[in-house]
Amino acid sequence: MNKIFSILLLLLLLPSISAFSPFTVPHNYKSSSALFSIADYKADFQVSPKTFLLDVREPNEWAEGHLKYAPPAPLSQLTSGRWMDNTNGKYYPGTFPIDRYTSVAIMKNLKIYVHCKMGERAKQAGELLNQMGYQNVVVIEETFDELVAAEICELMTGEVQSLTD
Repeated sequence: MNKIFSILLLLLLLPSISAFSPFTVPHNYKSSSALFSIADYKADFQVSPKTFLLDVREPNEWAEGHLKYAPPAPLSQLTSGRWMDNTNGKYYPGTFPIDRYTSVAIMKNLKIYVHCKMGERAKQAGELLNQMGYQNVVVIEETFDELVAAEICELMTGEVQSLTD
């Protein structure tokens, strides 16, 4: 009986113990699942047109096919440059994502969904955006093909002509 109690106690405490494991990588961005991201993105976009869907694939990938409402924000561009943390005056690598319609950096209080071809670059971009102070970042784990199949919005082709095309 004592063994069963010990095992049950361990099972109940295991999630909280693993949260303090030195091998856990903390992150503030939300990670999505198919049920969450696609349905919620559609709902968020209809409620607020200031919900952003950033495509962090490279320009050649974006030109081959992209979601109509997903401006290009290549990970290579996001990780270039430097930004200053206003709280401590230190500079860090990275470049703020630009709102293509206003030509200024996306405001930090807006919801940003991030996607790429397979999910890995989106995770890296999500971590970077969190470091930059964006607190409402959702990393979409679905592949680009899965997003296209879900018909989030129209599929487009062609290169970026200008910041506001």
